[in-house]
Amino acid sequence: MQEQDQKLLDSFERIFKVLKNESENLKDIKSVHIEKIRQLENEVRTQARIIEEISLPARLILEHILELKYKSGQIAIESEYINQSFSNIYDVKIEQFGLIIISTGDLELCWKDNKYNYLIYPDKVEIRNADEKSTIKLFFSRNFGRQIIYKFSAIIESSQLHYLHPTLKNYIDETQFN
Repeated sequence: MQEQDQKLLDSFERIFKVLKNESENLKDIKSVHIEKIRQLENEVRTQARIIEEISLPARLILEHILELKYKSGQIAIESEYINQSFSNIYDVKIEQFGLIIISTGDLELCWKDNKYNYLIYPDKVEIRNADEKSTIKLFFSRNFGRQIIYKFSAIIESSQLHYLHPTLKNYIDETQFN
C-alpha cells in the first residue's frame, strides 16, 4: 500500500464517520436529502474498498473506469451472452468480499475479484474466470494512460495479472529507468 493510499483511507474513514453520525441524527426525518446522505455514505465506503479489498489489477481497471465516468468516457461490454455497445458509466460499487459492480447503460455487471484473472490491453481488458470457462471483455473509449500505469506499476507482480500489453509494460519500464 502506498503512502497516499493510507492518507486516502484515513480521510475516507473520517468522512464516513461524519456521514454515519449525521444519518443517525436524522433517522426520524423523512426526506430525500437523508437518502442522499446514505448514498454518499455508500460511495465513501466503495472508495475505501477499492483500496482495501480488491487486487491491484482490478483497482487499476476500476480507477480507469471511474476516470472515464468523471470525464464523460464510455465503456462497451462483451461476454458470452451479452453485447453492449459503448455507453455511459452510471455507477461503480465494491461490496463486501471484493464483489465488483459496474452499472452502465441498461446493464449491471458483477464479478468477484478473487475468482478472476486479468488481461490488460491499452484500450480494453479481459476478465477471465480462474477456470477460464467465462470471459468478460470491457472496451474503453479512452486508452490507459502513462500516469495510471505508472501509479500501478506493482501490478506486474500480481498473480491475478495474466497479461499486460507490451505498450503498457513499456510505460512501467520507462519510469523505472528515469
